[in-house]
Amino acid sequence: MGKFRLAIGLHNHQPVGNFDHIFEEAHNQAYSPFIKLLQQYENIRLSLHQSGILWNWQEQNHPEYLEMVKKLVEQNRIELMTGGFYEPILPSIPDRDKKGQIELLNKYLNDKFDVEPTGLWLTERVWEPHLPKTLKQSGVHYLPIDDTHFLYAGFQHEDLKGVFVTEEEGYQIRLLPIQKKLRYLIPFGTIEEVINELKQQAEKNPDGMAIYADDGEKFGSWPGTFQHCYTEKWLEELFAALEYNNDWLEVCPLGEVAITEPVGRAYLQSASYAEMLHWSLPSKAYIEFEDFEQWLKDSGKIKDYGRFVRGGHWRGFLSKYPESNLMHKRMLSVSEKLAEFEKNNPEDTETINKAREQLYAGQCNCPYWHGVFGGLYLPHLRSAIFENLIGAEKLISGLPRDDTKTEISDYDCDGLDEIIVTTNKFISVIKPSSGGSMVELNCLESNFNPTDILNRRREGYHRKLSSAVINGVKGESSSNSIHDSIKTKESGLENLLAEDWYLRRCFIDHFFGDDVNIENFLSGKFYDRGNFVLEPYQHIKDSKPGIIDLRRFGHFQQNNISKAIRIDKRYHFSLDSEAISVGYCLTALNEDISDVRFAVENNFNFQAGHADDRYILFNGQKVGDGYLDATVMRPENYSIIMQDDWRKFAVAMMVDKTAEVWQGPINTVSLSEGGFEKVYQGTSLINLFNLHLKKGEPTEISFLLFAGNPKTMPNRFLVDQNQIVTAGQ
Repeated sequence: MGKFRLAIGLHNHQPVGNFDHIFEEAHNQAYSPFIKLLQQYENIRLSLHQSGILWNWQEQNHPEYLEMVKKLVEQNRIELMTGGFYEPILPSIPDRDKKGQIELLNKYLNDKFDVEPTGLWLTERVWEPHLPKTLKQSGVHYLPIDDTHFLYAGFQHEDLKGVFVTEEEGYQIRLLPIQKKLRYLIPFGTIEEVINELKQQAEKNPDGMAIYADDGEKFGSWPGTFQHCYTEKWLEELFAALEYNNDWLEVCPLGEVAITEPVGRAYLQSASYAEMLHWSLPSKAYIEFEDFEQWLKDSGKIKDYGRFVRGGHWRGFLSKYPESNLMHKRMLSVSEKLAEFEKNNPEDTETINKAREQLYAGQCNCPYWHGVFGGLYLPHLRSAIFENLIGAEKLISGLPRDDTKTEISDYDCDGLDEIIVTTNKFISVIKPSSGGSMVELNCLESNFNPTDILNRRREGYHRKLSSAVINGVKGESSSNSIHDSIKTKESGLENLLAEDWYLRRCFIDHFFGDDVNIENFLSGKFYDRGNFVLEPYQHIKDSKPGIIDLRRFGHFQQNNISKAIRIDKRYHFSLDSEAISVGYCLTALNEDISDVRFAVENNFNFQAGHADDRYILFNGQKVGDGYLDATVMRPENYSIIMQDDWRKFAVAMMVDKTAEVWQGPINTVSLSEGGFEKVYQGTSLINLFNLHLKKGEPTEISFLLFAGNPKTMPNRFLVDQNQIVTAGQ
């Protein structure tokens, strides 16, 4: 009679753009201690997957880690698994990139460890039914995937006794069902609970198996787990207990059970682990789902019917967060352009390889979604994605161009056209259907998108904020999963909760009544009296190259009377200029209109709101310390400069009419593995004009927007408001 087998898989990953000290901390608290402890237990054998991002960092900073792993591989104690090198959500990227990402990690593992992996770690276990064909063509034979996926497809827990086969167009791969119960017991249960669970399974199925595969960060990097796993020796006790029970229990890598005779065929619908499907729901549905699931638990029905309850779909993040969608569509655009470049320039392998590397880095999954980890809410992760995608596009765009390129297409896939303008300095996306705003400004020389703002929104988990407790001393022991803990990094965060009703980007057109002031505007609790923020502008398509003319016939409310007004908005891009001119022309259509409070909103993100090397100047002068997260009101202003000395980048705006300017921070309250936290997402700048409009007579306002290296910024942004000119002149 054979032994019951516990097949273990470990997944380690850090995202592109994460801070070096986070890599270092995770390495010292989780990755390295685990491997060092594993060396001491000869009968504990397992599978290890690491993203290429992490392998590269460890090779440069801790090459001894690779040597430890290599010895364990040679001793047949570690099986290495493949995946997308930069840890993309595979269904979210084109098939050519799926294959390329896997091939890149396969090559790395073969070069460094002389192995040819057959198992794949599926990023965030996001499964879609079309994957088997592409995976099989990439040399993948098996992958671990949650038992949740099987339960959603109608399987019973008792059916999941072994390996299953699935296929697409006859391309077969094997699926190993990861046990959710074990994911929660290890390392958050007691050793006795873990062993008893395995014994119970072995009694029912003596020659069977249990699959455990999960994040390596659970063993030291998650809050409280270093103390729990190493100082209190939970992990050492687990390894010792597994070895002690080796008369009936064998611990082995995933690949060894993957080659056993399958117990059945399975066709699984699109899914991920249960928590991910919950997080992907819109906020209202998120709460309703949570309440319904709690009702099932309270009524004792969760065991029988919980498997029929599921959340959303990973792609739901792209509709829940338009900011994620814009990033995703930028990635798809770059991928398509690279494929075209490669087709037309097959001999230019150096450029192709460099651009492909940056494209793949721009596909790293972490900033595209949000759950219990910061993800999308972390500006430095989003910035790294844009940095790589812009860098890749710059390589294959044939710069310098001979002319400004203007494309009209449904860039963000919402059924409505956007306008994409490409010069030698910028790639800009303008959205006529949403107030004619500029939703993206990619700066080619700095590989930076300063318009990468994340809206404030009500998340489903915000209702737990009132019951959150201030985090204890760092390193305190915890046997609770981060999915269960409710902590906050500081008090008073409930006072920051706000909800933006439009995308916070650039050249957003407002009409304010006398009741709107800086406080209620910044809180989001204001009434816009115009219908220009979200409504469509007409694109006048016979403009000259580099000029985007937009027009809207609309109205605003004044003294409860609707006033008809036309706004003409012109964006002027010059081929080689780092300045963009944006001209407004406001015309009262039916009558003279006095005391019009017209405001133009612009939002920019330099990632750090309270840093000495990032500051703002009004008319060339700091107000106070000049921090980007300050709240400031400046009368009689015509010039604003936001400067980042660390990045050597500045955004400057000059207007030909003095205006009152409001500055305020955009702070979100999000959930991370450490609890609720405030995150600076950018700075909002409002130019507020008091206008008197005469019937039929245009009133003009001209903005000049500079984005680039401060050394190339024209001096007029510092001193002279009378030099507003068309960009490039």
